[in-house]
Amino acid sequence: MDLHAIRSRVLWRTIIRPGDRDRHICRGEKVNSMKAVDVDNDFFRIQSRKVEHATHENYSATSISSEHDDGFHFPIEDYGEHGAAFLSGNFLPLREEYTSFSSADRKSDANERALRIIGSIPDEFPEGQFAYVGPNPKLEVQNYKVWGKGPDQKDFNVSNGWHHWFEGDGMIYALDFDADSNLCYRNRFIRTKSWKDESEIGARLFRPLMNAEGSTFLLNAVANLISGGAFLKDSANTALVHFAGRTLALQDTMPPWELHPERLTTLGACNFDNQLPPYIPFTAHPKVAPLTGDLVFFGFNPVYPPHCSIGSLDQNGKIKNLTPMWSFPFAGCVFMHDFCVTEKYTILFEGSLDIKPIRQFFGRHPLQYNNDKSARFGVFSRDANVPLAKWFDCSCAQMVYHFINSWEETNANGQEEIVITGVREDGFFHNALKARDTRDWITRTLEDNLDLPRVHEWRINLVDGSVKERYLYEDIVEVPRINDEFTGIKNRYAYAGRIKTEILQEDAQLKFDAVVKFDFETGDKQVYEHGPGRYGMESQFVPRSNKLNRAEDDGWLVLYVHNENTEKLSRPHSECIILNAQDISSGPVARIILPDRIPYGAHAMWRPKLSDSSVREFKTRGQNYFNDVQPKKYAFLPDQIDDLLGTVRCGMLRLASSLFVNGWRPWVRKKSEMYSFVDAGEYELDEVYRLGSMRMAESRVEAERGLQQSPNLVLYDVETDGECRRVREALCMLDLAFECRPCPYGGYRHRTLAAKLQNVPLGEEILPFLHDSRSNVCVIGAEDVLNYLYDVYLDGSAPSPLVANQGTADIAVRSRSTEFSSISHSMMPCKYPMKPLELWAYEASPFCSLVREKLCEMELPYILRPCSRGSPLRTELMKK
Repeated sequence: MDLHAIRSRVLWRTIIRPGDRDRHICRGEKVNSMKAVDVDNDFFRIQSRKVEHATHENYSATSISSEHDDGFHFPIEDYGEHGAAFLSGNFLPLREEYTSFSSADRKSDANERALRIIGSIPDEFPEGQFAYVGPNPKLEVQNYKVWGKGPDQKDFNVSNGWHHWFEGDGMIYALDFDADSNLCYRNRFIRTKSWKDESEIGARLFRPLMNAEGSTFLLNAVANLISGGAFLKDSANTALVHFAGRTLALQDTMPPWELHPERLTTLGACNFDNQLPPYIPFTAHPKVAPLTGDLVFFGFNPVYPPHCSIGSLDQNGKIKNLTPMWSFPFAGCVFMHDFCVTEKYTILFEGSLDIKPIRQFFGRHPLQYNNDKSARFGVFSRDANVPLAKWFDCSCAQMVYHFINSWEETNANGQEEIVITGVREDGFFHNALKARDTRDWITRTLEDNLDLPRVHEWRINLVDGSVKERYLYEDIVEVPRINDEFTGIKNRYAYAGRIKTEILQEDAQLKFDAVVKFDFETGDKQVYEHGPGRYGMESQFVPRSNKLNRAEDDGWLVLYVHNENTEKLSRPHSECIILNAQDISSGPVARIILPDRIPYGAHAMWRPKLSDSSVREFKTRGQNYFNDVQPKKYAFLPDQIDDLLGTVRCGMLRLASSLFVNGWRPWVRKKSEMYSFVDAGEYELDEVYRLGSMRMAESRVEAERGLQQSPNLVLYDVETDGECRRVREALCMLDLAFECRPCPYGGYRHRTLAAKLQNVPLGEEILPFLHDSRSNVCVIGAEDVLNYLYDVYLDGSAPSPLVANQGTADIAVRSRSTEFSSISHSMMPCKYPMKPLELWAYEASPFCSLVREKLCEMELPYILRPCSRGSPLRTELMKK
């Protein structure tokens, strides 16, 4: 035994003497190469966030709130001009996920999180859900520096790229309106495959593409394929739709991701029961066609042919008329984001923003606005009896991100025309969101007053092939919306966000300072300005309920507004406002103050309240968990078989480590009131063990006075991590109860506190991490934790060979994963319990493993009472 080990063990035992248990180890003091950490600070900063945390002695929920510092800026040389702008202010990523209520009979996690209504929600406002989605990068901001400067990023001096707003992870923000003005607000990350993969390693896997240098674009794309399994990141951050019983989060170039329509949990990538081929993506802006009610969509694939496909989805969820449109291998394709429908036609827009791989050989990005390419519309009939597939050329190069509407008309000459309205912007946003020289370009463009996003009209003559064009308004706007009931038929009104050009010019940030209502019939408009320091997001029209033959604008506009004046407060917040759509200039009829801010994002959706039939597949049998529960041996559901087999595989590869407590051996004794697994006549099986002197003394006290309510040991770990499993096995073998604070991949609650206790930035914390309140010692890493536990709690013994082998633990937990299971990823935020739950279990049990995995996914803290074979706690469990 070396001198260092002897000194360490003497020091540990000195620290935990009964008379010296309140001693705090000074910051930086070394204990067997483990650093003791001061846990007395109540607040600390990570980036620009303030974190409130609970000390181990005073248990309460951990919470994070965003706090913006007006003087907090990111260096352009590290983030690029665009990246620095779209990671600052209210574009700063939001980590916390909330569930908050407004009604008196339901309580939020804390009073300050309750929704507050200013004004009153109109009586005829319908029941349903208003939802909004947008990019919200999940990792700490330093991960989004130019590629190669962020944590764990290697560029080998051959590739780089800057963060682009469009490449952030998707987050949904939904407000449910129920009867009697009862409200429920939820925000959730959309947990795509890339979200899970990057959360697991705590770093970026996908290199930037939108703002990569032209010479490195291909290298980045290939690196993404190798490290992330795809050229493009699946962020699901652009738009939402609810159709045929499914709520879908959408993104150009990717399949949709299905969400639970009420809880918003991510159900998985959606291919409509294998009807959508993997090579056909799903547009971010599908349209419900008039007359049929089908959901019409197109798929834009920029990587490989077919580059464009169109199809439709009927109200039963069946895909119809899926047709590949065109393919030009190696020649490139045209970027497509939005399209139009009328009663008879689907209209594709081929703008001047195109993708040509050959540009990379000249050091240019393959995606460019091409002034030499005229835009054109493709009109395709959905009526088999009236076949039409024809292209109509526009007057010049053009680009449209968002169309307003389209419909069919007959002109004065009796000729059929298609009228299209939209926001024409001619490459403005492609250039305004570039990584460098952004402000200079925006300033020049605003001074020239050209190519700015304004409402535009096209009239396509289906007979003579002409396209007539004109601008309708001078206002600089985006994210236009209409009453969705008028999609594909002639409408009079549209609503859009007015761009604050001064902020765009000074800060290179896209913000809307007003809502504009356009009247296409009279040419008039109404404006509602949000006020100084207040900026809105996309508005959604909600029609008045229970009224037949209502006017087109008889309803309300609902939108989120962020109040930047609150950013100096400890908890800045956004709000949801409701405007009378017939008179928006009169201001909100109701304001709903939210528990936190909503970062500026993309698009909104209104979904009427679901009927019982539309949620039948999500309904579960009600159970009352508060009645007496009759224990059942080995009970599980059929859909848990896969997961159970995975845990069995893992346990076998670990040689059933922790099935028995330390020193277990069978013996025989006369029958007693103690737990016994087997009995015969007047004799029964006695399970003998050898535990440490401290645990034996504790066991005698427990037999007389009952169990200690709060264990001395607190463990921060990930359920399906090999290193963490070794520590949990050791705790069970040593029969040590502990409080577990799960830290799933993508979670923040306990990881934040673990990072604070380790005195490192969030994202650099090491797990497993153990805190022993007997000595106030914090131990980092599996090897040191194991040495500490065996040294202190097994009287100086060396760790068991069963837990000492690192390699088999990693192999075992990897074997646990199945195709259909999501292991140790944060799945949903839950109401934080007032005190930890209590779980009687042991590591080697596959049934116990499934329970712990779910607790880990939900980030629910629990006290684990180990019940390995031979544990004295088995007698207590038998009494329960």
